[in-house]
Amino acid sequence: MKPQFKVRKTYEEVADYLRDQIISGVYKAGDRLPSLRELGEILGVGQSTIREAIGSLKTMGLVTIRQGEGTFVTRLEPEELKHTLESLRPVTKQDISSLYEVRKIIEAGIVRLAAERRTVEDLRLIGEALDEMEEAHKGDLREQGDQADWNFHFAIAQASHNEMLESVMHSISEMIERTMKASRQKMYEELDADILLVAHREIYEAIRLQNVEQAQEAMIKHLQEVEEIMLQD
Repeated sequence: MKPQFKVRKTYEEVADYLRDQIISGVYKAGDRLPSLRELGEILGVGQSTIREAIGSLKTMGLVTIRQGEGTFVTRLEPEELKHTLESLRPVTKQDISSLYEVRKIIEAGIVRLAAERRTVEDLRLIGEALDEMEEAHKGDLREQGDQADWNFHFAIAQASHNEMLESVMHSISEMIERTMKASRQKMYEELDADILLVAHREIYEAIRLQNVEQAQEAMIKHLQEVEEIMLQD
């Protein structure tokens, strides 16, 4: 029987459905999931939606993807599965507010140092991440866009040439990743994704020109815009 979704089909809903199928034992450890085409037909959604849902399950550690073979349910012990699911609690508004408060404080300082200290190689890495974001946007590949977004911000941290700041960014990376996924979904609903790209280009350009004040201003403005949209009802 085809599942009935009460709201617009999204990769989050599909991921939740497949996750429940795995947890309930419909798909057991080691089982191969149906192909993207088959799942698309079963669930009544496009293959791109299935692909993003599978990517989400992979991030959770519930499936592994074997090139040329397919997607397989990961062999997790009950305690491991419990730990995985506990780490997936919904992102609350307080989480978002606290995270972006931290990010604005830390990344404002990071981007200043990056603008001062960046090398040609640093600029290349930041630019590559920006190119990846643009390609993901063109192809409507949200998971790839999330990763490219994180790569962009972490490349800036590396350009600060301060190992402690890199470590700080690493320490909050899991929460940033979870929030980016939530924010990107809401961005697609509330804000033209082109605006996000423009914001990142402005940050990149300020770093390229080694304009410290402009880089800081662009970073804070970008994070503030994302936070405001995330906190909207």
